[in-house]
Amino acid sequence: MSMNMMEILKGQLGGMVAGQIAKAIGVDPKMLQGGIAALLPTILGGLMKQASTPEGAAELDKTLESEDFGGGMFDNIGDMFSGGDTSKISEMGGGLAGSLFGDKADMIGSIVSKATGMNAGTCSSLMGMLVPIVMGFLGKQKKSLGLDSSGMANLLMSQKDEVAKAMPGGMAGALGLTDLGFEDTPMDVAAATPSSQPQVAGASSGLGKILIPLVILAALGFLAYRFLGGGGANLDDLKNSATEAASGLTGDVELPAMDAASLTGKLQDTFAGYTDTLSGITDEASAEEAVPELKSLNEQLGGVTSLLDKLPEGVREQLSGRVSEMITPIKDMLDKVMAIPGVGPILKPIVDNMLEKVGMLTA
Repeated sequence: MSMNMMEILKGQLGGMVAGQIAKAIGVDPKMLQGGIAALLPTILGGLMKQASTPEGAAELDKTLESEDFGGGMFDNIGDMFSGGDTSKISEMGGGLAGSLFGDKADMIGSIVSKATGMNAGTCSSLMGMLVPIVMGFLGKQKKSLGLDSSGMANLLMSQKDEVAKAMPGGMAGALGLTDLGFEDTPMDVAAATPSSQPQVAGASSGLGKILIPLVILAALGFLAYRFLGGGGANLDDLKNSATEAASGLTGDVELPAMDAASLTGKLQDTFAGYTDTLSGITDEASAEEAVPELKSLNEQLGGVTSLLDKLPEGVREQLSGRVSEMITPIKDMLDKVMAIPGVGPILKPIVDNMLEKVGMLTA
């Protein structure tokens, strides 16, 4: 089985390490997971682009030969953050990120900000911490596998499919990865074209142009509330908005198809939450502490299953494939966690509920 760099890196960035990073950059731990999920493929994509030329590959090889990355840095990530002083790694990472991305750094920050909800400055700070960790991992692989510059370039390119799937929309184009066969997915879901806009029977063209977008926005807002769990708006207000916007219209209004990429992104955040929470369970006490968070994650997962009957067949198939991929490493973690003495009886009802929802998504 081929190596999945992102899963290995995410595994090292869970638990206490994630908590220390979140504290250092002042971001909610759940939002941090979204930032990590967006930035890891971005960093790996940038390194792929660099290593795609002999000159760039040689420069990367030289960096990985340095004392900073040739030792056991990756195996001692916890020590780097345990003291609470992250200035050294941030300084190192800032220089590496600047060298890797150059004048594209601001654009990258903007894309990640839109994908995660973090502000651009926080995205930049997080990137500064992640780049050295990725480089430390690559340095370890270089040393253990005896790779030269060409071998490292090949190792990076072996990750293309996984990186492409996880990369935020618009990032492949920003990094110039289309030359390497990446598809440049749009940053935002495109608005419906005039030919695909819904028609309203019995409404004048002028009134329809005003009311149709209101209906769509109100209905999408209602669905977003159910799926994302609120966000400050009152559910009754959203229902009323949809009703008021639709008043006076006749005929059926078709909503635009829900976007598979958006739902996949939400699922990635949810599964990252499972990974983070499970990685912190070491005994009965920590299992008890994890119960509320695991129940919350199950509710998030249930939000997706509740929308299944509203999704087009093609979107359901895409989600099923991605969920099957994402659940595999979590099942491996579950096997280990449930084998800890006393933990199985505590977590079994929650785990069964989670796997039931996963089964609905992969059916």
